[in-house]
Amino acid sequence: MDRTLAPASFPVKDFNFRNYRKVILNGLIDGLIIPNKQHPICSIEIIFRSGSWFEKNPGIAFLTGKMLLEGTTSKNGEEIALAFEYMGAHIEIQTTVDDSRIRLFAVQKHIYSSLALLQEILLTPSFPTYEFEVIKNLKTKQIKMQLAKNNYFASSYFKQLLFGRSHPYGRSLKEEEINERSLFEIKEFFQLQFQKDPKVVLCGDIDQNIIEKTALLLDIINKNSQQIPHFKIRPNYDHQTIERSNSVQASLRLGAQTIQRGHPEIHKLTIANKLLGGFFGSRLMKKLREEKGLTYGVYSSFTHAQHASYWIISTEIKNDNAEHSLEAIHKIITELAQKFPSSAEVDMLKNFLKGKFLSSMNSILDVASMYTLLFVNDITIQFLTNYLKTIDTICPRDISEMIQKYYLDPEKSSLFVR
Repeated sequence: MDRTLAPASFPVKDFNFRNYRKVILNGLIDGLIIPNKQHPICSIEIIFRSGSWFEKNPGIAFLTGKMLLEGTTSKNGEEIALAFEYMGAHIEIQTTVDDSRIRLFAVQKHIYSSLALLQEILLTPSFPTYEFEVIKNLKTKQIKMQLAKNNYFASSYFKQLLFGRSHPYGRSLKEEEINERSLFEIKEFFQLQFQKDPKVVLCGDIDQNIIEKTALLLDIINKNSQQIPHFKIRPNYDHQTIERSNSVQASLRLGAQTIQRGHPEIHKLTIANKLLGGFFGSRLMKKLREEKGLTYGVYSSFTHAQHASYWIISTEIKNDNAEHSLEAIHKIITELAQKFPSSAEVDMLKNFLKGKFLSSMNSILDVASMYTLLFVNDITIQFLTNYLKTIDTICPRDISEMIQKYYLDPEKSSLFVR
């Protein structure tokens, strides 16, 4: 093998997506099946509409998700963990603003036993008092440690600027809020809210028996749908500086609300954002890191939530360079909006994006993660096909127009924490 020669490259065309099918379980629960018989592994993910968007007081949804694995009426938390370990299975529970997700991984041989244990967790949780206090104590210490870091504090506070302190997307958990929560609130949230509006994704070596067992589990725990609370967004389009003692480094955040995934221009905007600051060869990285030496890294990214989306540029710089860095970022945005990028730069970006897309769909679990994202947001697989087509057809003019329309013109919020 001659290692001085680069391997042959080829264009990504006619990408073959993995098969999937949608089902309706128990006559009302949306399900997605992604079969893969290559390995005897099953992944079952249940998504409930029960994130912090639906809680009465901050921290309830988070603590409810944490407490579910701490014990049932017949097993304590250690026995639950050992039972899953014995079966070669793994379970994780994650609570976000929009939803709560339970994800179970198991080999085909033990999938029924694993589902039975999951059923026990969902039907007979014990919510032990001691473990509740331990979890609260650990979370408060974690919050205190995280808030001591400028980058974490800046990201948390910046969301408040974008949405307002009372909006679920603008809130961040505080120590006193965790300390104020009671087991009564957790039990009430679990009984009335946690298992609302389930959706399920089954991936891997899935047969009809597994589908039926999952349907039976959901039939037992299923709760009716509910009205979604409404929160008014109150953005603060301004620049703020927060001084913190003993800081030699400043965290810079710049951003604004933007279009959501279903918008017709979302793919063009996503690609334009990548050129601006979404990979190591981006404009922001070249100008701020390579040419000016102001930072080790600077990135522009999107966050798409259920009810809103926003873009954010984030970097860590020396205190003395904070104002200069913000001016440089504005200048880079203006330059890209007013002057088309070169064809060579856009071609390099296209090659990067195609390679990145291939790697993001490498394994069956990667595919499941992508398909679940679309499924939960009621978006078809055509979304991915359109993205690949947009990569092929986008031109330099399109990129400048997107930056002009969604980065240069809108009102923006910016923040220094130093």
